[in-house]
Amino acid sequence: MKRLAIPLLLGLPALAQPALDFPGAWEVALGQNPGYRNALISRESAAAELRALEADPGTLVLPLTQARQALALAEVAVAQRRLSLLQEVLAAYAALLEAQEREGVLRAQRALAERNLAVVRARKEVGNATELDLVRAEAELRAVALALEGLAAQRLALKRTLEAALGAGLPPGVRLAPLPEPGPPGLSLEELALGLEERLPALVEARQAVALAELQVRLADNDYTPRLALERARAGLEAARGSWANLRAQALSGLEAAHAQAQAAWNGVQTAREGLANQERALAVARSAFAAGTVSRLELEREEVALLQARQALLEAHNAYWRALAALGVAAGRDLTGFLEVGR
Repeated sequence: MKRLAIPLLLGLPALAQPALDFPGAWEVALGQNPGYRNALISRESAAAELRALEADPGTLVLPLTQARQALALAEVAVAQRRLSLLQEVLAAYAALLEAQEREGVLRAQRALAERNLAVVRARKEVGNATELDLVRAEAELRAVALALEGLAAQRLALKRTLEAALGAGLPPGVRLAPLPEPGPPGLSLEELALGLEERLPALVEARQAVALAELQVRLADNDYTPRLALERARAGLEAARGSWANLRAQALSGLEAAHAQAQAAWNGVQTAREGLANQERALAVARSAFAAGTVSRLELEREEVALLQARQALLEAHNAYWRALAALGVAAGRDLTGFLEVGR
């Protein structure tokens, strides 16, 4: 996609740092993403084709059945394209959001590394630190500075990825709002598997192939059709049934794997929450110790930076869970994030 082909995202305030939340990004994607728009066009074409055949009194049963199947498949394809687009936009949005928030953590780490280097230099002047201590402090500062430089290039690439998913350009300096606080998985694997063959395009198409093959057997099972034609129709039916069974087994396997990944991601959220709570307690202890004069300002700042890192870890755990839910939704053929209703 050429950069000039992406329209600038409209509706953002003309501020030094315009803001965008995920529901706003999702609405843009529904209106601008070319892949989703093509799916809508294909559905309209299938509907027009069926209307034309139904209006023609000379239409035979086989092409009429195929046209009805084509429209039904196009409807399911649009629904699935919405889910895959949601997954794409959510992944791109979360990646850029994480990079955006990581910058603040790295800046705090750089300030801490600068203070630490100053302390080490002062200690070395009075003979209370070695040359190795100084080298390590300088290396720590260089590493953080390089990470910040790399993050700037990474954010530009991630911004372009999000723009491609949206089908629209983002203003310079746009800031993304965090995703909502997620809740635990709401449906069991058995509940997600119920009706799966009616929601996944590959399974719908395979079922249609079985139905069409059954129709062809019925049309050939008479006294005026050659026996070989009936045998070919029956062989085609068996092949269609076998293909349907294989595809369904693959879909169930993929659903099971996605469900396990979502559960693991939720466990990651719980772990990150506990880590943040532990770090908040550690910082409270450090502040009390600093007030009592038993720890240095540098030690307190280390705990403050550790708190920022714990918050970043929780943000990334939240985002990983949202991505896992979106992937599970694609595998199940239904939205599990709650975002899909935006823009209907």
